[in-house]
Amino acid sequence: MNHKTRRHLLLFIFVMLCGLTATATLATPASSRSAAPQQATAFLSAPYYGSTWLSSIFDHDPRARHILAFTGAVAQENNCPCQPLPPEPPPNPNCSHPNFPSAYLSCNIRRYLYYDGHNGIDYVLRYAYVRAAAPGTVARANWANQANHQASYGLHVRIDHDINGDRITDYQTIYGHMSVLRVRQNDEIPVNADEFARIIGISGNTGDSTGPHLHFEVRNAAGTPVDPYGPDRNPDHKLWIERPSIDPHVIYTSGNRLLTAPPIVENESGYFTVDDGDASFAENPAGCWTVDTTTGWNTNYRHRNVPDGNCTATWNFPGTPGRYNVFVYVPNFWNPAWPDNQAIPANRNATVDAAQYTVYHTVSSSQPNVKQDNVAVVNQWAYPNGYHRSPWVYIGTYYFNNQFGTDYVRLESQAMNPVGQMRMTADAVRFVPVRYRTYLPLVLKCYPAIVPATPVLNTISNPTRAPNYTVSWQPASGAETYTLQEATNPNFSGAVTVYSGAGTLWAATNKPVGTYYYRVRATNCAGNSGWSAAQSTIVSPPGWVTIASQNFEGTFPGDWIVWDDNGSTYGEYYWGKRNCRPYAGSYSGWGVGGGAQGAALSCGSTYPHNARSWMVYGPFDLRDAAAGEMGFQVWLSTKPGDEAFWGVSVNGVNFYGYAWSTQTGGWVEKGIDFTRVPTLTNVLRREAVWVALLFSSDGSGARAEGVYVDNIEVRVCYRGCPGSRYIQTWGGQREGVMAVVQRPEGIPRAPAGVTQPFLSPLSAPEPFRSPLPVPQP
Repeated sequence: MNHKTRRHLLLFIFVMLCGLTATATLATPASSRSAAPQQATAFLSAPYYGSTWLSSIFDHDPRARHILAFTGAVAQENNCPCQPLPPEPPPNPNCSHPNFPSAYLSCNIRRYLYYDGHNGIDYVLRYAYVRAAAPGTVARANWANQANHQASYGLHVRIDHDINGDRITDYQTIYGHMSVLRVRQNDEIPVNADEFARIIGISGNTGDSTGPHLHFEVRNAAGTPVDPYGPDRNPDHKLWIERPSIDPHVIYTSGNRLLTAPPIVENESGYFTVDDGDASFAENPAGCWTVDTTTGWNTNYRHRNVPDGNCTATWNFPGTPGRYNVFVYVPNFWNPAWPDNQAIPANRNATVDAAQYTVYHTVSSSQPNVKQDNVAVVNQWAYPNGYHRSPWVYIGTYYFNNQFGTDYVRLESQAMNPVGQMRMTADAVRFVPVRYRTYLPLVLKCYPAIVPATPVLNTISNPTRAPNYTVSWQPASGAETYTLQEATNPNFSGAVTVYSGAGTLWAATNKPVGTYYYRVRATNCAGNSGWSAAQSTIVSPPGWVTIASQNFEGTFPGDWIVWDDNGSTYGEYYWGKRNCRPYAGSYSGWGVGGGAQGAALSCGSTYPHNARSWMVYGPFDLRDAAAGEMGFQVWLSTKPGDEAFWGVSVNGVNFYGYAWSTQTGGWVEKGIDFTRVPTLTNVLRREAVWVALLFSSDGSGARAEGVYVDNIEVRVCYRGCPGSRYIQTWGGQREGVMAVVQRPEGIPRAPAGVTQPFLSPLSAPEPFRSPLPVPQP
């Protein structure tokens, strides 16, 4: 048995063992009834509102290195007789995705299937409401692993469903990776529950996940995962009353009707806010929270480290009896100008991932003296973010009436088994009256007078950054017409209306080079909806586009970053702009010509021992690029053991490329093709890529000068790509050399979610594969 076979076998055994453990823990059999085949009953509705897209299917094949869809589409790691359809990248020789080894190419559909061993369905739900897919009893609402919040499903909910009315669980549904839970164990989701009561929380990125999404899983009475779209590979044996609305998919079909979220608006007229400094606020014991007046709602908030003793913050309800949507304020910073995929900043005021809010309230208007409490758990660290830009976080809808005992929202000072000490914040709570809008002046001509739902703008598909593309959106409930706006900035200042009508798409033609932002809203006789979340696309010129260059004639280092990898231990030698040996113009870059000691070297000097001189550019985005490369001119005079290196990285730490030790006797052109990087192979379609040049010497011997570079160029092409300029003819260079950055302070790190994900040895949870593209039909 060779090493690779042994490794795969051990991984498979370990995954199976973990799967058995997870099944026993998270989805236990509901009864000891016979294991006879159960009759499928359609009972599920969409676990979210509106429409979204799907990133991972249910794998019906338990074997490692095989993925099987219920339609019969199959993908195998070691069986690759076909090629994918554009714009999918070609597979590695073993048929796996070049950038994600747990996705395999299916010859049935000429697309990649994600992901081997997956027991659920992944919906791309970015900090949006999650609804119970059916009535039932909450069996779990907590961390999948109390000791490790980064493991498994993270914050999740499991609901047991009694389909036959015999008080025996027939199915279980699991909702993984959430950021807010507003139910707890033994809560009921009644058959007649309205949509406010159906909302069990908000999706997120907790547990074993690298991007916000909803892992939706269905298990039968025995605790065995089943595919709700077609268990047992039988398309007619499905569990949906009506399938959820999804973008066109090569495996699963979409439902026709979108579910509309109930009216939950943080600034609905009639709301009132209780701040942490108001008379209706109390802390117990007094002074156990630290006041900070630098930020927060009304310019202040309170915080404390947890776990650290007993301490509560209570916001008493002071308003008129009624039903209210409740929001809590998380005083973390978010810049509205940041893009949606911007990494969440590390310096947050709140870092606790499980703040527990207890809502003590009146049962209903018909039972004003009967009280009950509900619990909501909030990942404070995650809010706000690029998908949920408001610091107000919804924690549920409740009836309040303080005439018969004080109703309140209380924040506990103890997090739910945090890892280490964390910081919890207490700021404001907002009570927003639930209003089903009826405007009397419009009743006669417009009934019911309800404004339309906000439409969902689809992601713009323009992988080649062409001047012609289509902008489309999902139909919105109650809409009669739509207005589409276009702008050249994310703030939509100077926006223009490019479409107004009843359709749901608009074609852009012959757009000039630039970046374009779009948003859409719906209109009916009652008024306008809110604007949708924005989508953007870039139009680039055909052929090669230079994204970075350095000829050393202007400012240096400019956008490049230079440093001495070993600090000042052997003297400080950076890449420096010098006039010693230019290729063209008056200057070039000398590998040891900068830094405290390097700047003092005269032209022609012998390079020092133990040099480690880095020059790095990045990160830059190659997700839409069809071709890319870096090229430069190099002059080299080194002894064996001293060399110039140039390479590429996808995490800003490990660089792969080529090393060369020789005497060129003059200037020569070198480069690296981003589709042929040693070890990494193809780095196109990556969200973050770095390039680097490194000069290193050992502790013995040396020659004069060492290395110069000039006319560095990093360029990409999105369409109409001519041949590469930088032919990779290597001579005596070493391929596959890895150089590791010893990162100094101030060197940019990879954004969160950019590192390549891996197959976790767990049965159910999985990385979301962000930022890799999700296969589309």
